[in-house]
Amino acid sequence: MTAPRIRLLVVDDSNFVRVALRKMLEAAADIEIVGEARNGAEALRLSRRLKPHVVAMDLNMPIMDGIEAVQAIAQEKGPPCIMVSNETSDGASATIRALESGAVDFVCKNTSFITFDMASIERQLTEKVRHWGRWRMAALGESSAAATPQAATVARMAPSAAASRPPSVAARGKRPDLVVVGVSTGGPVTLLELLGALGPLPCPLVVAQHMPASFTAGFAASLARSLKRPVTEGEEGAVLEPGSITILRGGADWLVKRQASGRFALRLVADSGEPHHPSANLLFRSAGLEADAPVAVILTGMGDDGAAGAAELAARRCPVLVQDPASCAVDGMPNSAIRAGVATDILPVAAIAAKLNTLFTLTQA
Repeated sequence: MTAPRIRLLVVDDSNFVRVALRKMLEAAADIEIVGEARNGAEALRLSRRLKPHVVAMDLNMPIMDGIEAVQAIAQEKGPPCIMVSNETSDGASATIRALESGAVDFVCKNTSFITFDMASIERQLTEKVRHWGRWRMAALGESSAAATPQAATVARMAPSAAASRPPSVAARGKRPDLVVVGVSTGGPVTLLELLGALGPLPCPLVVAQHMPASFTAGFAASLARSLKRPVTEGEEGAVLEPGSITILRGGADWLVKRQASGRFALRLVADSGEPHHPSANLLFRSAGLEADAPVAVILTGMGDDGAAGAAELAARRCPVLVQDPASCAVDGMPNSAIRAGVATDILPVAAIAAKLNTLFTLTQA
């Protein structure tokens, strides 16, 4: 019996982009483009009528833009929307707003006929349409058992493995001097929840959020507005003061290094070979080398970034707080850490924040 295909709705006011996206995806035997829309209002009507599993949504369109359309589809509990956005400062800002409004992911485009990188967009879009399409099909009961998310199974198995780990450094009474966070898909909403629940920070907090370089400054500014506390984009040589929240600049990899003053500073890594940027693995490893009592946090995201780096912190008996896969937008990164046996705690986001707040109040050893 032939497996059901993922039904995709393409939304863009540019005929060129719609044709290009169709050509990119038509070779995928498991994806069927069931409709095309030129604006958000058409997208909403077609979403109701055609019942797609995924929507590839443009941002800037007449009549109703992508953000308004995403909000309307999310309110109706419709299909997940992947934003196909320009990699510019304006595009980045709008994409962040769309993610905060209910979009699940994004792919960057450049609408110039010369620089439209079809190969890169095709890889990213196909992967993300498949992931979210299978997720939607499983939620609707339309998929095979192989496509059903495994988060709940892993979450049920994981606590016993975590409970068997020896006590962490913080559990023995040492307050953290650095918190490092790795996160990818679903990060904007999840980070807002985590950071919003934290009290005063006695140490720097550094976030490796997988994003392009043009996105992270706007993302930091958006978090700062929502949280009403300073959040900055990290750059080469930036000194991390106690209480600071830093979003690493996207599209590159970074280390933390301790200075003679005792403060931490950021260092750019050239040609790291890591597949995801900024790399949580590299950030975590450097924290394990440079900090006395680091804490790692692994949140929602595709792939396995963070698990290998967290292993070095776990070997030092430092806390590795992992988001409960059942609460993730995408459970790849948390599940990888759990399977690797590096998680000291597996918790929903609110409980991770509560755990950090408790660690922050410990007296120094």
